Amino acid sequence: MSNLIPVNVQIPAHLVGRVGVPSVLAASLTGGLSSGNSFPRISIKGARFRIVEGDTETVLDSTNLDVVIVGANPRLSKTWYAKQWDANAEATGPDCFSLDGVSPDPEATDPQNDLCASCPQNAWGSKITPTGQQVKACSDTKRLAVVAADDASGPVYLLSVTPAALKGLNQYQKELAVRGIPPEIVKTRVSFDTDASFPKLKFTFAGFLEADVQQVVDGLFGTEQVKEITGETLRTPVAVPKPTVAAPVAPKPAVKAVPVEEPVVAPAPAPAAAPKRGFGAPKAAAPAAKPAPAKPVAPAADAATSLADEIAALVGEVAADDA
Repeated sequence: MSNLIPVNVQIPAHLVGRVGVPSVLAASLTGGLSSGNSFPRISIKGARFRIVEGDTETVLDSTNLDVVIVGANPRLSKTWYAKQWDANAEATGPDCFSLDGVSPDPEATDPQNDLCASCPQNAWGSKITPTGQQVKACSDTKRLAVVAADDASGPVYLLSVTPAALKGLNQYQKELAVRGIPPEIVKTRVSFDTDASFPKLKFTFAGFLEADVQQVVDGLFGTEQVKEITGETLRTPVAVPKPTVAAPVAPKPAVKAVPVEEPVVAPAPAPAAAPKRGFGAPKAAAPAAKPAPAKPVAPAADAATSLADEIAALVGEVAADDA
């Protein structure tokens, strides 16, 4: 919960009856607006892996990520933009989109048809690329829910597989299926196809999961968190309740208020920020090397005695030569 509204806010007595009841204005404020992603996602803008969490974007140094796929929407999702993509323009959401590929999402601002199958924007040839290729104006994507292979109990990310990479994802799954290997027991390495002139993902095998990691991964399948990320939860239009008029309340006899001095409450200390996990988290420092054992040093007293004996011997030799 954010601190946009004080935690211990006091509701005035004349407004207590308005709290916790449907509000027409509240529904209108959020109507047509996306509630925003409550989960982080992996962006591939500029052929660089980026972790997007709310308004924060972190560019990763790595050119490949080892992930575990914990969920996938069985249908293709669809997005349509009314304007041509412009790299210099401010990023905006699609004008029409569908998470299930069946019908426009209730939050789509400009639905193009009641069904995706018969939508003219979903037909081949509805868009011509700069190279003259006929494609669909409405793009197909596959929504995956993934976790970092080295931190399976950390954040669950959305990874959207773009149209150009769908064939490669399908081929990767077929290679696993031929060997009878389910994708949920392996690490999948996601990297960029260096032969493509645009960001295009590749999927390859990166090893099997350890027993403790597998246990964590198994607990994620089919959860509401994963289904929300893959877009499999039921989405219904926002219902706007009818306004309710509170029944008039007879005025109470005026009572002289007695001023009460409220105790001053010291503000609670701000909670410590949780350490970052998943992709972009700082790596654990390598254990410090053990210091080499020091060489034994002769006691100072012995050294001094030895030196004194040598001097005495030299003096004795000089005295003998003079005799």
